[in-house]
Amino acid sequence: MISVRVTRNEEMITRMKVSGHAGSDEYGKDLVCAAVSGIVFGLCNALDLIAGIDTCTIGNNLITIEIHEPDNTTETIMNTGLIQLKTVQEMNQNFIKITEV
Repeated sequence: MISVRVTRNEEMITRMKVSGHAGSDEYGKDLVCAAVSGIVFGLCNALDLIAGIDTCTIGNNLITIEIHEPDNTTETIMNTGLIQLKTVQEMNQNFIKITEV
């Protein structure tokens, strides 16, 4: 299962940690993993290109996005990604879990 943990500070997203593997199909054919990866890598690219911050750490089945100084731009980007991830979750509840703290 993919785990998405979103941390907020004063109502603004300051961290998103995405880990695990959906397991909805065999490796290389897992559309849930592909969707989540596309969304999260898109978030990293948008934060870099639009907000001018490079805050993504990418590891083995783990992507962490840290927002040290959140503003309206980073919040719009992160909320857009969160909405997209929730859309994937609605259709695939057995394979992705989103927790907001």
